[in-house]
Amino acid sequence: MVNLTFYGGAGQIGGNKFLLEDKGVKIYFDFGQSFTFGEDYFYEWLQPRSANGIEVYFEFGMLPRVTKLYSKDMLELTNLKYQKPDVDAVFISHSHSDHTGNLNFIDESIPVYMGHCTHKIVETYKKLYGSIIDIGNHDYHIFKSGDKIKIKHVEVQPIHVDHSVPGAYGFIIKTSKGNIVYTGDFRMHGARSDLTGDFIRKSAAAKPIAMLCEGTRVTSEVDHNFTEAEVETKVDEIITNSKGLVFGHFSMTNVDRFMSFYRSAVKNKRIMIVDTKFAYILENLREHIPIIPDVRTDKNIKVYFRIAKSCKFNEKDYAVWEREYMNNMITYKEIAKTPAEYVMHMRFAALIEMVYIQPKKADFIYSSSEHFYEGEENEAERTIWQNWMNHFGITFHKAHCSGHASKEDLFNAVKKINPKKLIPIHTQAPEEYKHVHKNVIIVKGNDKIEM
Repeated sequence: MVNLTFYGGAGQIGGNKFLLEDKGVKIYFDFGQSFTFGEDYFYEWLQPRSANGIEVYFEFGMLPRVTKLYSKDMLELTNLKYQKPDVDAVFISHSHSDHTGNLNFIDESIPVYMGHCTHKIVETYKKLYGSIIDIGNHDYHIFKSGDKIKIKHVEVQPIHVDHSVPGAYGFIIKTSKGNIVYTGDFRMHGARSDLTGDFIRKSAAAKPIAMLCEGTRVTSEVDHNFTEAEVETKVDEIITNSKGLVFGHFSMTNVDRFMSFYRSAVKNKRIMIVDTKFAYILENLREHIPIIPDVRTDKNIKVYFRIAKSCKFNEKDYAVWEREYMNNMITYKEIAKTPAEYVMHMRFAALIEMVYIQPKKADFIYSSSEHFYEGEENEAERTIWQNWMNHFGITFHKAHCSGHASKEDLFNAVKKINPKKLIPIHTQAPEEYKHVHKNVIIVKGNDKIEM
């Protein structure tokens, strides 16, 4: 008997947690935190004390109350007795928090499988944000596309897909009842649509008995589904016409978007500026993504150092890992002198640097996600963005394409793969898939179905 239990990602976007059981084998696919995690009970400084354990999370149904899964420390103050885990593995599709964010709660003896690039992102963010990002110290097993990983009699084959973060995978799972496909998050309009195409072809060839298909944008009716190439064209146009400094805001793990901005900057004979954190991320990802330029030596890149304690940019003002980039340093002083020579990545937390740069005739390209569930800031943060733009008289632009497949591409993928059963996940409108498949199974949180 093969069962699937949906502890998250059912009837909601994000928070994916799917348990596959097959003749004594237990495998979770993703263990993410939902975007609405605790929002009904917690706000700003009113938050669970996760250092104490997960008793508060159980109280409000924020984590599934499952035995033989969580660590002893996490269960210390609960009435759920710790027992040695019986989970054979957790497979992670990609690094976004809605797929990894609850890993810190599970027992660290449970093996966690993830792609090599996802592992590098996780380790890099742990180094930069260790105090606020914690996914635990697990026994990590690293895979690449095409590997066939045996978990007892179950075989899991990860296959690369294109997404807004590198190292994203879907899975073909060979069970005792037949093949099951899990798409993870994917798109067809990015720089590497060929990866997703490869996944779809191999999934179709597997003739799956079931398919777990994401549907973030399944209700999104848009006049035009922008591609990454079109985003780059728009960014290039804005930079070309700008008379001052150009700021760009996008995720530091969105390598496709960085490359779009970088190429546009070079084309317009400008220098691309990243801060020390972004430089550290790019340097670590370059090991797996060689198209990323070397932030230490590339003549088209400078690394921004914020003003610190001494106000003189002394080496001791910065962390040891930051000092590695001081040979390619740029500060607000150089930028303020010739602002039209630069394109600068700007994080929300770094807006304060504008006070020192004093931008005039500047342009700001907001190139993060347009959809809340892909990471758009809440209303209060959006207001702050706008206030900063207005204060400095900065012209605001938007240039973005989604990390998720369009409705048309989702439907085409389902038609090509043609599973016997279609199970929509990572969506708020699963019923939409009934327009394209005759056997759609609608699942809700904690539902268990038999294959």
